[in-house]
This record gives sequence, structure tokens and C-alpha cells, in this order.
Amino acid sequence: MDNDSVSYSRFSNRAPDDFYWKPIPIEDIDMYKKMVQRVEDAFKNNDKKEKGDSLEELMTYVYSRFEEIAIVSANIRSKDNQYDHFIELVEGAAPPFLMEYSGGRIVGESKNHSKSISSREVSNLYDLLQTKTARLGIFSSMHTFSKGKKSMWANAEGKRRKLCLSSENKTGNKRYVIGFTLKELESLLENNFYSMLKQKVKCLQDELDDDFTEDENGVEYHERLYHSLTQLKNLGIICDQSFLDAKHKIVELYGDINNDVV
Repeated sequence: MDNDSVSYSRFSNRAPDDFYWKPIPIEDIDMYKKMVQRVEDAFKNNDKKEKGDSLEELMTYVYSRFEEIAIVSANIRSKDNQYDHFIELVEGAAPPFLMEYSGGRIVGESKNHSKSISSREVSNLYDLLQTKTARLGIFSSMHTFSKGKKSMWANAEGKRRKLCLSSENKTGNKRYVIGFTLKELESLLENNFYSMLKQKVKCLQDELDDDFTEDENGVEYHERLYHSLTQLKNLGIICDQSFLDAKHKIVELYGDINNDVV
């Protein structure tokens, strides 16, 4: 390996997320807001074709912000399948994390309905991943995965966990299915898509590796970590600064904490 390759490898492991997914520039902000509004209007008017077209337009723009590290194809039709988006990463340019968890290929699926993502839809996307030898599937939708009332291992939320584990048993590599709601996509005016993608994949990965993944109240993994951290602070086991440092790390790895009780 030459010095240039070593230097780039070191840089890629330390590069900020903005280097890989380019933030929406000032000159595109109004256009992006109009694309989001187009999706909202389509769902409000219940126009099935417009819902699909507007989501495809929005996600094409979002995926294309990967710029130099990915080749994005939209609305791909074959004899047996249709793909809303197929993203092929450029080896040597894409960040190690994304290459590791996607295998270099990502399938994007946009849902043009106002319901939660169903177990069947998760299974269908998982099948598309197998067809394209991809390991990361991304939903874009109005609402997130359907969940059980007493367990995160029921309905679509549970299905994506079970399929992730079963894929590792069969191939030695996990396949991940994550999702972005329209509200989350709208937040990209301030947030970074790649940062959010990493948080979603990391949360799913770490929850599956944890022995205590079952939660009867349906509380998400990183929020359970935070509640445990809060209890340690309240018991005086950790100091205020350790609590704040650990809370910052949880948010950095897994995303915002919705039930902040402190």
C-alpha cells in the first residue's frame, strides 16, 4: 500500500460527515423546502401518483448529496423487480462505516401511503436486498415502522430485527433495514443525512448485540440506555460531568433522546 492510500485511509476514518454527505447549500434551501412541500401536498390530496413522484424526487436529491462517493440510480425497472433507488458506493472514496454496513450497495424504497411501514413491506425490501446483493435498505415514508404495544420485536419493527439476525446466520453478514420519515427528511436543512444514517444503523446493530433487547414497554434502545444512565446518576454512582459526557456520547451514536427526564 502506498503512502497516498495510507494517508487517505487515515483521513477517511476521521473526516467529518459533511465531507461525505454534502449539506444542503444556501442556494438550494428554497428548492428543498418546495420539494418537501410537494410531498406534503400530495399526501394531503391523496394523489397516489404524485405521492410517489414527489417522494422519488426528494430522495433522488437527498441521495445525490453523497456526490463523489456514490452513483445514484432512480426508478429502475427489471423483468422481476422495481427499485425506487439503487445507490452504488465508490470503493476507495466512500467512508469505511458505510462500506462495512452496506457492502457497497444500498436499496432505497419510498412508500406512498399514510400508514406505518408494515411487516410485509420490510420483508419485500429485504428480498430486494438479496436480489441486488446489497446489505442496507432505506425506507422513506410519512410514518415509521409499525410497532407492538409491549415489545419492539413485534410487527415491522420486530421483523427488521429478526431478518437482520437471520441474515447473519445464513451469510455471515447482517442486512440492515432503516427508515426516514418526511419530518426527519425535512430536518436535513439543519442535520446531516449520513450522520442520521449512522445513528440508525448503529442503534439497530448495538441493540441486537445486547443481551437485554426485549422491552415490554416498547422503549427504544438508546432511550433505555439513557434511563439507565440517569438512574446511575441519581444513585450517586456517577458524577454530573460523567453523566453529561455519557449522555453526549449516546446522542452522538444513536440520535436525539425523546424522553429526556432530567
